[in-house]
Order: sequence, then structure tokens, then C-alpha cells
Amino acid sequence: MAKFDLSFFYNKRNLYILGFLLAFVVTFMEVSRGRHLNFLAFADSTIDFWRGVSPYTPEFVSSHMRFFLYTPVFSVLFTPFAVLPAWLGPFVWNLLNYTMFFAAVFTLPARFTHDQKCRIFLYTLPILAQSLLSFQYNIPVAYIFLFSYSLLERNKGFWAVLLIMVSGLTKIYGIFSLALLVCYPRFWRNAGYVVLTGGVLFLLPALKLPLSGLIPYYGEWLNALAVHQSDQTYESLFYAQPLAEWLLPNFRVLQIGSLAVLALLFLVSRRKWDTAAFRAQALGILMGWVVLFSDSSEKHTYIIALAGFMLWYWSRPVRTRTDKALFWGNFVLLGLVPIDLICPVPVMRCITQTLWLHVWFFCFTWLRMVWLTFFCPVAEFPDSSAAGAETADSSRPAQPGDTLDIVCPCYNPNADFISHLACSLAELRGFYPDKRLHLIVANDGSSRNFGKEEHDQLLRTIPDAEIVDIPHGGKGAAIRAGLARSQAPFAIYTDIDMPYAKESMRQVIDRVFDGCDVVIAVRNASYHSKLPPMRKLMSHGSRMLNRFFLNTRYTDTQGGLKGLSPAARNVMRRTRIPDFLFDTEFIMLAERSKGLRIEEVETTLREGVVMSKMSGDVLVRELKNFFRIAFGV
Repeated sequence: MAKFDLSFFYNKRNLYILGFLLAFVVTFMEVSRGRHLNFLAFADSTIDFWRGVSPYTPEFVSSHMRFFLYTPVFSVLFTPFAVLPAWLGPFVWNLLNYTMFFAAVFTLPARFTHDQKCRIFLYTLPILAQSLLSFQYNIPVAYIFLFSYSLLERNKGFWAVLLIMVSGLTKIYGIFSLALLVCYPRFWRNAGYVVLTGGVLFLLPALKLPLSGLIPYYGEWLNALAVHQSDQTYESLFYAQPLAEWLLPNFRVLQIGSLAVLALLFLVSRRKWDTAAFRAQALGILMGWVVLFSDSSEKHTYIIALAGFMLWYWSRPVRTRTDKALFWGNFVLLGLVPIDLICPVPVMRCITQTLWLHVWFFCFTWLRMVWLTFFCPVAEFPDSSAAGAETADSSRPAQPGDTLDIVCPCYNPNADFISHLACSLAELRGFYPDKRLHLIVANDGSSRNFGKEEHDQLLRTIPDAEIVDIPHGGKGAAIRAGLARSQAPFAIYTDIDMPYAKESMRQVIDRVFDGCDVVIAVRNASYHSKLPPMRKLMSHGSRMLNRFFLNTRYTDTQGGLKGLSPAARNVMRRTRIPDFLFDTEFIMLAERSKGLRIEEVETTLREGVVMSKMSGDVLVRELKNFFRIAFGV
């Protein structure tokens, strides 16, 4: 029997489409049956707010069969959804929240590998579907936790604080992540952002209410929070049998006490604050606490807790059998058991309402998270298995006699390209008399200046050269074909006319020989001064798009000269873009692969080089490729 191909589930686009279809079907099922009651409560409370009617009244509870527990700020922010047609608003709400949660997972810092992000998404997908089924606000709370963490890791303090304050001033869960600000640089600047954004958001309901009415309105919300516990039995620790009779009456003391203990443990662990793994694990613990110790958690609220557990789990250097048992146990009890299509209702009720296994199991998980994070040494992020596979053929410094492969893609070259290529290669070989520089020319289906005559002439001029002929597929395809032939421990690729100054090429080769995995040629001002207007526009535009959309530290990805170790060549094999932006795809993949050493070298063009022009059609094609990268890497 053929082995099931799991690669489908490690493709970002496939996962997004799979989840999107699930979100759409779930939304359609509930809307068509009129069971989108939470959304209707959100919409009606928002309309009531703009009409000057309070949603925190017994009348609202009676008519909607639920308390409205969100702040006036929520009513203002929910307005765009409330004013949409009744059939459209629920779809926009659910599909937008699904998309944002997906984006939050896949924009986690690069310390989490691509495969780990795919696993995080798949792990949380069942409980995400449950939250979508209920049109809940827990999904935004979960993705705001993830987004704010990623922004803080990237030193985007203002945006992280803004998201935290939006979460905290709509549903209080998110406000607790402000504690992590002490782990990051510029604490006082971020504290100022808290005051600024918090003040603006707090006053946001003044768009409708008089300033004198703000405090009483917030008071009505606090009163609703104080009395809603009598509404139903919730799924937090305080309701778990057989201890609920003691836990529930003392829930406020236990909330404050547990938070105080966490704060103390966090403070005494200050030496770990600079450790990225500790910050991820501390956030995971906090996300578990806001659910486990809440007085109004529901089953789908655990999407917040499970997302935090994933941060904790995948940042651990060693995942023991106990950790793996907790991994699968929580997935089954919190992800699968509540779905009646998977678990028969009598069994589900026994597990969740009689035995309360799901709450006690996660409680044990959370306590283990606390113990290992605060009482045991915290190591940095481990290499994933995927990254380990990529770096198995690790780079090393060069030794006398080592070979460097120089891959040159070629498409309709100049008529005299062979003599120039031979001269440039001879100059480079002169720099490294104790090494072997081997030329690989990848002919990209040239229709002129590279027929049989040029083949023979090239091999006569450079006898040890190797020629790879492929159908015309683009520069990226040619580079991959040439590197596939490379057997040397070191390699670079550059254009067939070797346009870079020899000293620049020597700097790149030196870095490769020193054991660097990826060496990126960064083009200086003199390089850009020689570019035609369209290519100059593309160059600067590419760097801007890389910075703002791909959030990469290596923005100059399009220089046609790079050095690669065997591990980096394994990454190159994963690229798919056929044209010029294969470079960007490669750098994005390399940056997200653990264990690769990446360096930049400033380079310049040699004298007399004239850069070719590029048409508008190429610009349009490369823009399409860019968005393929943005959604695919």
C-alpha cells in the first residue's frame, strides 16, 4: 500500500484553503439555521450602543439568553460588522477571524520553523472550528496574543502595545501580557505607549456617549461581569468537580493568589528574560492561566490556552514522553472530544461534565509548564527535525585542495561571452592557488549565441567546465539545475558575464571558505547608479516590499551573486519561483531554517559593465511572484 503523502499538510497555501473551506462551511451551517446567536448579540449590543441603549440590562439578557460581557470599546470596534447586511456580517466576522488567526501562527518569529507552524495550525484547527461555530471573540483574543508576541520579538513596541490594549479593553484576558514588556528593550517607551493607547481606547466610546456618561457606562459593564457567574456552569478550574464546592466560592482569592505567585516566579527568573525560549514559554503559561483561572471559560475558550501550549511545547529543547503524552491528550480532550461528529454525546458528557477530565488534564499540563519553565534551566530554541535534516551536511572552513563550484546561468548571452568568462575565471583562480574553482554553466534554453559551436568553444577554452542544458524556464530554474550538478563542499552563483568586481567576488568566496552557509552580495550605491531606470525602480521596490511585507532583515535579496554551503543548497532545492525572484524566495527560506549562518558582503560592479533593461511585463510578472512568496514561504 502506498505511503500517505504528508507534504500536503506542510504547504501553507494548502492549509489556508483547507481551513478557509472549513470556516465557510461552519459559518454557512449556523447562519442558515439561525444559530449564530453570539454574533447577533454582538451586533444588537453595538446597535443599542449607537442608539443610546445599554446592553448591560436584564432586558438584554432575557431577549438574547446571555450576558453581554464586553466593554463599550468592543461596541465601537464591532460597528463595521454590525452594519453589514444580516446574511453577510457573520461570514465576514468568521472568515476574517480565521484569516487573522492563520496569519498570527505563520508570522511567529523565525525561531519557530515552517513545519512547526504548520503543526501548530493543524493542532489548533479543531478547537478553532468550535470557536467559529459559536462566532466567539476568543479567536481574536488568541491571535492578538500571538501577534503582540511576534511584534515584541521584532521590536515593534507600539503596534504590540496597541494590540494588547485593544484586547484588554474589549475582553480583559489580553491585558495580562503587558507583564512581558519588562523582558524587552525600551520598557519606559513601551509603558508610554500603554498610557497613550489605553487613554485613546478608553475614550473611544465618547464618539457616542458624553464624557460624563463614560464612567457610569463602564460601571454597568463591571456590574455585568460581577453577576454573570450565576448564568451557567463554565469550563474553568473553579467549576471542576469534585472540588467546585470549595473552589468556586473562593475563585477571586485563587485568581489573585495564583497571579501573585506567577508574578513572583517571573521576577525571580529575571536572568532568563533575555532567553527567547523563556519569553515564549512564559507567554504560553500566561495564556493558559487566563483560561484555566477564568470565571467564565467555555470549551472553545481553550483555543487561547492551546495556542499558548503550542508556544511552550515547540520552544522546548527536549520533548519527553510525558510532554508528548500531554500534547496528544490535550489535543483529544480539548480538540476532538467536544465535536459530536467525532465523539458520541454520552461519552463527551461523561468526560467533560461528569469527570471533568479535560480541565484536570490541562491543569496538570499547565502546572508542568510552570515547573519546567521557572524551576528548571531554560535552553534556547532547539533545531527542528526539518532544520536538522537540512544542516546535516554542515559547513566547515575550507582546506587546501577543496573545490568551489561557480554556477553561471546563461540565456542568450553576448557573442563574446566565452572570452570574458575565461578571463574572469582565470583571475579568480589566481586568488586561490591551493583550491580548485570549477565552472558549471547552466544554459537556460538559449536561442542565440549558445549553439553547438559555442558549446565546443567553451569546452576548448575552459576544458574542465561543465555545461547543463535545460529548456527555457527562467533564471531560477537555471540556477537550481546548475547547483543540482554541484558536488563540491562550496559553491557560488553569479551571472554569465561575472559583472561584479573581482575583489567583491573574492570577499564572497572568502566568506564561503570560512564556513558561512549563505553569503549575500549587497549592492552598494555605485552599483545602483549603473542601473537603467526600470531596474533601479525594481531594485528599490523589491527592498521596500521585502521590508514591509516579508519582514526580513535581508532586504537586498536580488544581487546576482551568492555563496552557498551544502546545507544552503538543500534549501535552494525547495524554491519554486522560476524567474528573478527565486533569490528572494531562497533568502526567506534560508532565514527561517534553523542553524544556517547568513552574512552580507557589500559589493560593486566592475568597470565597463552595462546592465540590461527590463520591460514592464517583467515587472508585472515579478510582482505576481512576490505575492506567491509572501503567501507561500
